[in-house]
Amino acid sequence: MRNKGVFIYCALLCAAFGGWIIKTEQDIKQAPSVYFKIVPVDPRALLSGDYMELAFDFENEARSKGFRPGYDRKDLTLFVGADGVAGMDKTEIAQTLELHFNGTRFNVPHQFYFEEGQADKYQNAAYAKMKVLSGGRFAIAALTDDKFKEL
Repeated sequence: MRNKGVFIYCALLCAAFGGWIIKTEQDIKQAPSVYFKIVPVDPRALLSGDYMELAFDFENEARSKGFRPGYDRKDLTLFVGADGVAGMDKTEIAQTLELHFNGTRFNVPHQFYFEEGQADKYQNAAYAKMKVLSGGRFAIAALTDDKFKEL
């Protein structure tokens, strides 16, 4: 009887975890996209494959406004233009985004993982295509060139 209980518990746990994965994938597919201008960084190798550490253009501008490591936690409003690019300029505003600064970094993903040996493909990346998820979360969908073509 005890073995059946463990089996049922494991099956329920797997079903709940699988359901969460499916829901998250659907949320990412349906989420609107926003582009963040990235600044050049070097690809690095991990045991799990290659990744690129991303730095964003708006982070450089935000430093001059007091968003530096060790400072207070606060929010930054970014403006999304008609072309879908998020920045600190208020020209042609299509929507706004609220980013939270946790005292160290902003709440956007800073690592883009890709298949090992594909680093050359992403060297000329100009924008990170982000999906805006509920709860102020973001997911990187792709890296694009300066004409918004996915790499």
